[in-house]
Amino acid sequence: MKKKILIIIALIMIISTIIRTAIVSFSFLNFSNQLIENQTLLIKEILEETNDKEKFLQIIKNSHHINDIKFIPDQKTENIKIEYNFKTQTIISVAPFDDNGVLQITFSGVDYFSKLQSAILQLIAIAITSLIIIILIVNYYLTPYLEILEKIKQSTEEILKGNFNQKIETKLKGEAKEFVDSYNNFLTKMKNSFGVIEEKYTALIEKEKSKDPLNDAKETIEQLANIFQFKRLIEDDATSNSILNRLIDIIKGFNINHFALVGIDNSERNALLIYSQGDICCNLLENFESCRAYRLNKEINSLKFKKICEFHTCKNEYICLPFSSGGNFTGILKIMTDKEKDQELLQQNLPYIKAYLNEVSAVIEAKYTLEILHNQTIKDPLTGLFNRRYLENILPTLIAAAQRRGEKMAFLMIDMDYFKKVNDSYGHEAGDIVLKTLSNILKYSIRKSDIAIRYGGEEFLIILQNIKSIDDAVKVAEKIRENVQNSIIDIGENSIKKTVSIGISIFPDHCMKGWECIKYADIALYEAKRTGRNKVILFNKQLKKETNYNA
Repeated sequence: MKKKILIIIALIMIISTIIRTAIVSFSFLNFSNQLIENQTLLIKEILEETNDKEKFLQIIKNSHHINDIKFIPDQKTENIKIEYNFKTQTIISVAPFDDNGVLQITFSGVDYFSKLQSAILQLIAIAITSLIIIILIVNYYLTPYLEILEKIKQSTEEILKGNFNQKIETKLKGEAKEFVDSYNNFLTKMKNSFGVIEEKYTALIEKEKSKDPLNDAKETIEQLANIFQFKRLIEDDATSNSILNRLIDIIKGFNINHFALVGIDNSERNALLIYSQGDICCNLLENFESCRAYRLNKEINSLKFKKICEFHTCKNEYICLPFSSGGNFTGILKIMTDKEKDQELLQQNLPYIKAYLNEVSAVIEAKYTLEILHNQTIKDPLTGLFNRRYLENILPTLIAAAQRRGEKMAFLMIDMDYFKKVNDSYGHEAGDIVLKTLSNILKYSIRKSDIAIRYGGEEFLIILQNIKSIDDAVKVAEKIRENVQNSIIDIGENSIKKTVSIGISIFPDHCMKGWECIKYADIALYEAKRTGRNKVILFNKQLKKETNYNA
């Protein structure tokens, strides 16, 4: 800074000296021009008046300040012209004399050039002397202030590194001293405030200090604000699936392109792939209990420890993060990467990803537990199918939706043939196996949009939504009947085969109310059992008359 100021002062002095020299030179030139022009006019007038011009010219030539004077014929000029010859140190004046030529006078310029040179040298000497004096004065008085600025610059560089201890000192008094004291007080307050901020956010996010702590603090606080908003958002979500979908979007937002999200139901002891982008690279779904992250409930990071997991099958690096592992649900987020640039970015973002997982943990565990409790009230514990309570709640909604959209629905009432014989011959445990087998066949024989319900005992109800025709319902019923008939059920040491009877009613062809449709399907089922079992019967009005039923 000081060098720049001194250089600027020197440039100003040099430029001002050049300008003053030019002004002096110009003044000298104007003054000498005027003198030469007056002398030329005087000599011209005398020559015009005298009769003996040669004699006068000789007198003029003998003058000490005129080197030569002569007439030049056949030349013309309207005004007096003056030329300076620095090489010969002469001044030549050319003036119009008569119609035949001009008068040329050569003046000696030794004295003129000598005085001009002396004036320029004096100006330069004055400028150099002034420059030296000004530089010394400025250096003496300005240096302490410039030192303050330089120390502030160094202190600011340390602040950017997170160091607030580099205070500045000065020997100056007055306002400069007050400024330095204010700056040092500012540093102290900054140190205390940033220390508290850093302590708070590092307690929330496990993050190492970086080389740029201020920018790191800004980024971390912004991420904490986003995480807080995320937490408030997921708290209002109705289901755990909604929360997990938001988590997937967050992970994608960190430019992670290869990852898998697995959910483990600790109560049912099974694992489910919630989402994957790329190969999961391990047998976590089949053997989750051997997963190192699940078993130890801690981060597994191959970027820190190579080949830490023996079950990882790909050549890329990986990080496995468990979350919500204290209750019914455990999530495993597995992130994979094979590019060094991506690995560095992942390491930078890992604390934020962990923070999101921490917020998800408590909320999703609560939601998941509520869903389990809710499922226990609407699902049959033996078969896992919906129960009568669920049917009572959902049936009016299904009928209203079908009416509004003008869709057909089929109600399939299914009963296991001679089920009592299974319990009597093999015991109730074998009966449970048979019911579970039938429920599994029902699940795999219908669409996801269809609903399977354990209606009671060995009786089941299937609701097929949005069917195109009655034939569609009959085909599904026949498919179920054949699948059951062709299945061999292992019940301990014995294997048995069973059959089912199925009754069908169609909304709105046969009925307009939900329970009416179920009753008609039950009538058709009764007819199937009465006429030989292991068959499918479609409801018709004649069956209604025969049963003497009025809706």
